[in-house]
Amino acid sequence: MLRTRFVSAIASLLASGSLLAQTGVITGSVTSAEGARPIGGAQVRVTGTTTGGISRDDGRFTIAVAPGTYTVRVSRIGFAPDSQAGIVVASGATVTADFRLRESARVLEGMVVTGYGEVEARDRTGSVDVVSAEEFNTGRVVSPEQLIQSKVAGVQVIDNNEPGGGMSIRIRGSSSITSSNEPLFVVDGVPLQVGGGLSAGRNPLNFINPGDIESITVLKDASASAIYGSRGTNGVVIIKTKTGAQGRQFTFGSTVSQSTVTGGPDLLNASQFRAAVTEFAPENISKLGSANTNWRDAIERSAVGREQTMALAGGRDEMNYRLSLGYLDQSGVLERTGLRRVSTSLNYKDQLFGNVDVTGNLKGSRSDDAFTPGSVLGNA
Repeated sequence: MLRTRFVSAIASLLASGSLLAQTGVITGSVTSAEGARPIGGAQVRVTGTTTGGISRDDGRFTIAVAPGTYTVRVSRIGFAPDSQAGIVVASGATVTADFRLRESARVLEGMVVTGYGEVEARDRTGSVDVVSAEEFNTGRVVSPEQLIQSKVAGVQVIDNNEPGGGMSIRIRGSSSITSSNEPLFVVDGVPLQVGGGLSAGRNPLNFINPGDIESITVLKDASASAIYGSRGTNGVVIIKTKTGAQGRQFTFGSTVSQSTVTGGPDLLNASQFRAAVTEFAPENISKLGSANTNWRDAIERSAVGREQTMALAGGRDEMNYRLSLGYLDQSGVLERTGLRRVSTSLNYKDQLFGNVDVTGNLKGSRSDDAFTPGSVLGNA
């Protein structure tokens, strides 16, 4: 019995050795084209087969293959892929194939950065909407929220129709009875704590010139909580401002707008009101005066707004910048309401010593926010 098991083990070892002798090995290294630094985590694939591997921290990799001629392809996120064709592997031989990957700053079309990965828009499972500058609302736009009003499904932007007035954003309705239902705002990667230390009149986003905004991303569900925790419970509105590009460019924009009240409730005039009091409440006739004032006409007006924005942008190699100045003077349809704002924005990005990224964002504004108590229109 013991002898039979020993002979069987010898046969198995011989079979394994025979099988190993019939294979070959492809080995090599993956390094960067700039500086020849080892690249770990690169995916090495033998095309046409299911064989492959991952490069180690030192950039080395080893793959066992059957004898034959192969094409090996190496890829890594952030680098352009590289491949070698016609690699001939003989039985029991070791073939060396080295790869050098070049860094690639790719523009990902149709991709959405959610904070925990990059996926194509059609494949994402979270609810994410991106509104670009080409899709923004035009016309009288005072604050950034108005750019996406009626642009994103499931997102309500409620405007109080006063320049600079506070606006309410509800992403898929209200989620709390006693706490705030406002989303978290993130401007160029900096979260803004609405109602905290930031103050810009009645609207916490009044300090941003809408003309400086490149895109607005709305995170609606679990993707927001995964990134920002409990602060993203009501959703997240990510605002990205414009940056510079290669060359030099100067832009100037100017808009003029006029707003009028086109509707309203059908009210009695003074004589009709006196007739109604005489018929239905004659005991109050003594309280009526002789005035004939239309109080809505007394507090409403045609509002005029003008806005100018100028920007200087440019860049070279790894450096770009953008400096903008904006002026807004928007009056409201109610007397003594309006917003005046002077704003500036500076975006700067550079790469020092080949591997140190320097990014700076500076934004400032001075606002004069004039408004009336909320009961004025109702009293009139």
